[in-house]
Amino acid sequence: MRLMACPFCGTTKTRLAVRRSFTDRLLGYVTVYPFRCQLCARRFRSFLGKVATNPRRNFDRVAVDFPVWLKPLHASPQALGEEGTIQDLSIRGCRIRCERPVVPGTRVELEFQHSNASFPITVEEAIVRSSSQGEIGLRFIQLHRQDQRRIRSILDLWLPEPALPR
Repeated sequence: MRLMACPFCGTTKTRLAVRRSFTDRLLGYVTVYPFRCQLCARRFRSFLGKVATNPRRNFDRVAVDFPVWLKPLHASPQALGEEGTIQDLSIRGCRIRCERPVVPGTRVELEFQHSNASFPITVEEAIVRSSSQGEIGLRFIQLHRQDQRRIRSILDLWLPEPALPR
């Protein structure tokens, strides 16, 4: 068996995607499964050759420790933001440790810097998906293409290379 390469960007940093549709489940009987590229976020199907379980997540998370600043979207200029730390990052979201709880469903904007020598990465809009015990989970909604490319390059460096299947 071989590594699954993304047909769009060519990377081997892919993983099984969540099977949701009837077609996905039907094709699973002949071991054709959906995959998700961890860098370009595209979904594709490929023959796996063995039975696989349905994963919970589409994207791997990378453990990081980046300072972040976030504030509610459409807040007044006088509104204070919240500082925190990004604990893990994926192409579509992140988990942040912060002092104040944020209500799920809140739309926020955030800015983080992955090194002292880099410009900040700005996510124009993200939605809070979960919030508990000083941690919030965010899903990125809107960001500039160049910032998405920069997140992709961070993940390309930090995601482990997939092992050859047995």
